[in-house]
Amino acid sequence: MNTLLRETGKLALNALQSSCVALGRAAGIIDFPVPPNSSMRKTSSSGIRHYYVSGVNCALPIATMALHHGVRLGDRARILDFGCGAGRQLLHFSRQFPKAEYYACDVDPTLVAFVRENYPAVKAQSTNFQPPLPYHNGQMDMIYSVSTFSHFSPEAQLPWLKELFRITAPGGYCFLTTEGFTALDPLREYFGGQNMERALMEMGILFQEYDFLEEERIHRPLAEVLNRTTGITGRYGATLMTPDYIRRVWPDSGFRVVDVIEGIIDARQDLVVLRKPNR
Repeated sequence: MNTLLRETGKLALNALQSSCVALGRAAGIIDFPVPPNSSMRKTSSSGIRHYYVSGVNCALPIATMALHHGVRLGDRARILDFGCGAGRQLLHFSRQFPKAEYYACDVDPTLVAFVRENYPAVKAQSTNFQPPLPYHNGQMDMIYSVSTFSHFSPEAQLPWLKELFRITAPGGYCFLTTEGFTALDPLREYFGGQNMERALMEMGILFQEYDFLEEERIHRPLAEVLNRTTGITGRYGATLMTPDYIRRVWPDSGFRVVDVIEGIIDARQDLVVLRKPNR
């Protein structure tokens, strides 16, 4: 019964949002693709305004650092949105840098379907929860990813980093967000303790799998489109990492860690700048 009520409520919110979007378009307030409410909530956006503003707060630092490091966003750079979700960052990248050649992938086919329908120039496709990705060696000049490595388990990180290294062009860059000290307060409920700072300092990485995953795998929701576990076939949760851990462990992938900028992404996540050597 609880599952029925929850999913019925989500459907009602989708319908309500659709009406609001129609009014916003008629008034000239909304001029961008808006995902269903349930799709936005899969990527932690609580509503239309948050979806748009948080997209700016995430995309702008990445674009700024990319330009700073010489990525030619104004030309036909090949750019991959890894874990694209409902296109929260893609909306702003594709508008500000329309000449780039965009690719997008996600494990959730319902989110990929939204991107395909609303961003026809973007080559979007569903991928698996584990590597490999369906791209050629050295295909991408730049890869960015928001809120993926902040959820991967420790054992999943290096295989994915090596896969991103494979598809990055020599001299290319990856911009990946992670969570560390600036995300401690909002994540205390998952780790359940007041000694998180000390544990994170000592271990370098903390991981706690989300408790709703097993529940939703057992009690399937009425509509697959509303399922937060769609495409997730392994361990997934809240992951905290220190910059020192990233600088020490991530180079095993082949990337050089150029920088770790703490708290710059939406006032919560860190931005890790990775570069693939020319040789």
